[in-house]
Amino acid sequence: MKVSAHRAFALLKELAYVRVSGTEAEKTAAQRLLAEAQSTGAEAHIEEFTVKAGRVDHAKLVVTEPYVKEYEVTGYERGLNTPEGGLDAEFYYAENVSPVHLKNVKGKVVLINGRLRKKDYEKLQKAEVAGILTFSGSTIDRLSDTDCDIRKLREVLTDAHGDCVALNMRAADAAEMVRRGARKVHVEFKGENYDATSQNVCAVIEGTQYPDEIISFGAHYDSVHFSTGVYDNMSGSVILMELLRYFSEYKPARTLKFNWYGSEEQGLLGSKAWVAAHEDELDKHVLMINIDVAAATLGTNIAPVLATEGAVGYVDALMRELGVACETKLDIYSSDCVPFADKGVPAVNLCRFGTQGAGYIHDRRDNLKSNYLDERALDITLQQALYLTKRVDSAAVFPIERKIADEIKDKVDEYLFKKDKKD
Repeated sequence: MKVSAHRAFALLKELAYVRVSGTEAEKTAAQRLLAEAQSTGAEAHIEEFTVKAGRVDHAKLVVTEPYVKEYEVTGYERGLNTPEGGLDAEFYYAENVSPVHLKNVKGKVVLINGRLRKKDYEKLQKAEVAGILTFSGSTIDRLSDTDCDIRKLREVLTDAHGDCVALNMRAADAAEMVRRGARKVHVEFKGENYDATSQNVCAVIEGTQYPDEIISFGAHYDSVHFSTGVYDNMSGSVILMELLRYFSEYKPARTLKFNWYGSEEQGLLGSKAWVAAHEDELDKHVLMINIDVAAATLGTNIAPVLATEGAVGYVDALMRELGVACETKLDIYSSDCVPFADKGVPAVNLCRFGTQGAGYIHDRRDNLKSNYLDERALDITLQQALYLTKRVDSAAVFPIERKIADEIKDKVDEYLFKKDKKD
């Protein structure tokens, strides 16, 4: 039996719908992946875990001085409710939250550039702002072709620094507010916080020669709001399924564990939950292979390696041997490999990035109608993953040292907020 990009792409088409963390759609996708995994003959099951979720019932932003205009906004899930009737406050544009700006934000509704990051949230909360505004998209987006992003106040923000009223708006509207000199705003927000259930789909094939050495595979299958997530990351999920199908027939020397992670888009919650639940076996894991984004027709192949320079050289040599152009480098990657590297398990990420103008992520354009994915391109990453797995699995002595370079440890610690990021 050979792996089939055509079969993988057919499964991708079947699962091309929005699958947000903790929703029924995510659960439906998990059940479909489970059924497909079981059809290979492998032992497969679902492991559930709890995620912090939120529902936004109402969000409103109105400029009240020196002009009056209501702007479209979305509330941050798990944000702080405003008092009954909303709140009225001065407006201030704090740009990149510099010390100069922080002197002027107390008691105000503050607009910042781009995303709400942990350090900025901490600074704004300590400065006692009344509310936070962020923006998404670009100033030239067409209203009919874009959405106002739905975002979430993650626990890494609120657990340490408390709750806050937070809204997101379009970049063009944010620019208009600043350009027209908005001074005062009226803000309303009402929502509900609750616990939801997410799922990891797990399968295992026991090794025939070295069963106590485990190669772990990962790909997340959830998406963000508005996005069908065919690129990010159903493409990786269906590649994983082809690997499971192949090694179910051609039994591996080492034990292979396949995990389709839920809730990655909410902060790697699925892989964090899996690592926590299986910590007693992690010393047997010799490598984690993660696949996150593939199938872009116009793009480049990249393989960040969370291990050592020796591992980078080994992976790079294999890709050359295979005849696939791939930028292999010692670096972290914002995906489900991180919790494994945090526990000392070397990881290799295989990804194909769509080039500018031919790759869409985290918005409505990540869909099949955008016509920027194809099965031939998906086959590139599929063949990379199969070749790498076959070579490391069949080695008499495992060829990648179970070691994480100090610079990668530092980057992982920074990513997981265990230490401050170096300037």
